[in-house]
Amino acid sequence: MNKFTRKTWYGVFVGLIVLSMLLPACGKKEKGYTIGILSASPNLETTITGFKEGMVALGYVEGENLTYVYHGAITDTAKLDPEAEKLVAAKVDLILSLATPATLAAQRATADTDIPVLFIPLTDPVGAGIVKSLAQPGGNLTGVTFSTQEGRRLEWLLQVVPTIKKLYIVYTPTNQGATSALKTVSEAAAKLGVELITREANNPEEVEAGFKAIPEEADAVFFLPDTPVNIRIKEWAALANERKLPTSGPNLAAMNDGILTSYGVDLAVAGKEQAARMADQILKGTSPATLPVEMADFFSGVNLQIATAIGVEVSPEILRQTDMVIR
Repeated sequence: MNKFTRKTWYGVFVGLIVLSMLLPACGKKEKGYTIGILSASPNLETTITGFKEGMVALGYVEGENLTYVYHGAITDTAKLDPEAEKLVAAKVDLILSLATPATLAAQRATADTDIPVLFIPLTDPVGAGIVKSLAQPGGNLTGVTFSTQEGRRLEWLLQVVPTIKKLYIVYTPTNQGATSALKTVSEAAAKLGVELITREANNPEEVEAGFKAIPEEADAVFFLPDTPVNIRIKEWAALANERKLPTSGPNLAAMNDGILTSYGVDLAVAGKEQAARMADQILKGTSPATLPVEMADFFSGVNLQIATAIGVEVSPEILRQTDMVIR
């Protein structure tokens, strides 16, 4: 009996030792990740919100297995590089960059590191030198683009307001995304019989001057995907609406700022359904070099409140074709 008891207690003792070794492993929390966010425009907050929602759906819970480092949108492009360097110094696992200026800053800051960068939304990542190709990015950056919708967006504006003959555009000549989009719009305008009136703006003062002096002959105002210009798009839209001029914005979110029409990306959807999924792939080990850049889906939109305010009558046929209507 005593011999049996000693064996029994010995087995219990060994079992407790083994259990004590296993419990820490079993109770070990899932690896936590840190994502740094670098944004060049406050107009892109809906993208961040959508991205975070997408990450939650994929099992990433902020405060548990995911931490965000974000100090707000940086509208002064000269401050983007220092902020990107701060994210690198913080040793984040991934940088989410929003707009071309922010992505270029993130590219420079991570050049000698293995930190991946996921961009959204970009107009022309190849032309800007951010990736080698959409199919094979080739470096530490990949993301979501919406490159070729500008011509179709002009077509949509003309479907809504067929009387437009002269289109006014203020743009930043040093912004690769803006100049690429302008080329596409110019080609489309030539085919559609629309004349472009363009004005270069190299700083915020010139942007403001451009919208405060919209030419009398302009029939409409067209906003390119141009962060330095669109930071204050709500104000510029208000100036155009005072003149009863139709407007076209670079994404659907712009309609909430007083823009009449858009044919573009739903930034919240792109952030939630595409960028979040790509971030998950990267955090799990997929290299950005081989993760193809994705094209965002495009949607048409009309703001009926603005249409009424500026005296534009939108036909029932157009409304039937529209993906998003603000009433």
